[in-house]
Amino acid sequence: MSEKKKLKKKQKKALGRIFFRVMVITFIIAALVIGGLIFAYNHFLYKGNPFNGSNKEPDPINKTLAVFGVDEDGYRTDVIFVLNYNSETGKSKVISIPRDTKVEWSQEQQERMEEYKGYSVNVSKINEMTSYAGIEHIREFTIDEIENMLGIQIDNYVIITIDAFKQIVDAIGGVEVDVPVLNGNGLHYDDNYADLHIHLDPGPQLLDGEAAEGLVRFRKGYAEGDVGRIKTQQLFLEAFAKKVTSPGIITKVPNIINTIFKTVTTDIKLSDIPSYLPYLKSMDSSNLSFNIIPGEGAYEGGKSYYFPDMEAMPGFVEGVFNDDETSTESKVIEDKSVSIEILNATAIRGAAAAAQENLEAVGYTVNIIGNSTLEEPSTTVIYAKEVEKANQFKKYYPNAIIKQNQNMNYDIQIILGNDIQ
Repeated sequence: MSEKKKLKKKQKKALGRIFFRVMVITFIIAALVIGGLIFAYNHFLYKGNPFNGSNKEPDPINKTLAVFGVDEDGYRTDVIFVLNYNSETGKSKVISIPRDTKVEWSQEQQERMEEYKGYSVNVSKINEMTSYAGIEHIREFTIDEIENMLGIQIDNYVIITIDAFKQIVDAIGGVEVDVPVLNGNGLHYDDNYADLHIHLDPGPQLLDGEAAEGLVRFRKGYAEGDVGRIKTQQLFLEAFAKKVTSPGIITKVPNIINTIFKTVTTDIKLSDIPSYLPYLKSMDSSNLSFNIIPGEGAYEGGKSYYFPDMEAMPGFVEGVFNDDETSTESKVIEDKSVSIEILNATAIRGAAAAAQENLEAVGYTVNIIGNSTLEEPSTTVIYAKEVEKANQFKKYYPNAIIKQNQNMNYDIQIILGNDIQ
């Protein structure tokens, strides 16, 4: 039996940075693809208004999608996440699966591998399954493994090349971005081994696909670490959104659609898109949650793996996908000694100060107020280390969404949404 060694702290951080970087880029690409498909359907196939003109309630949907970001060769699935959207709760759940997750191939998979390729594989990383079996067999191998691991059913899948990100940005004619100043300069980084060269001067400029990739991948030198990089990525997404909603984009639509259908592989039918359209207007980023399967990184036989915790998996999946919140919301602990942070995510000036005054009038102490960098959420979000202690604030924010976060500086964080108006 091979020896299994836990990764050192430094090695874990390095693996984490790589995983986070690739996941973010792929998630951005997925958003562009889905948006492009909807845009194509609305402008070229669908002649009605998906939001008006019918009093009939749309059929509820609860779909689970597997999204894969493949390497430059198009065979290894270096980014894997599962996205579930439930129209009845309005929530989108994302489960990320590290590419180094160790998998033991089933007897059936080994027999199919022997049939397809003339040889078999017993153990591999999950991202290598399509490299061995072929990307065309992704449902029989990788998706089958995900379904067995999580105990769920995958409805559809999307395969995206990392290069697609650059192509899509180029297809819309580039994106105007105000590149931030870092250490008195712009963003500069060279990695000859990875063939990654980023040289962006500070200030407003039009970024093509290659430059945009450099912007969202840059990570060296931020005082806030990954938080600084996330802010830069949000800066890009905001600029991208402005570009694709501008009047001039209509002339680029044929090129955009052509790029999307050339760079993306999926089993989603274009005719299925109308079922999602009625819910687009109500989708809210505050209802999106990210999760990583339980487990740990370690070395075994000289290879680094991510070992999933299969004992914890059923409870983890249950907690992510099932929205049975009655058990936690029925428990209310009134504790006015909790530390509180209030952030204003609305356009209402002074909203955080007013909220502070209201809570302190009934005996709470608000430690800090400020403005949120998030997009304006339609509903107030309350983050808490202990959910039961967050429920006491539902009387002041009855429509608020409660989420648990045990890594906060305060016991309670209230992000004010547009429902306070």
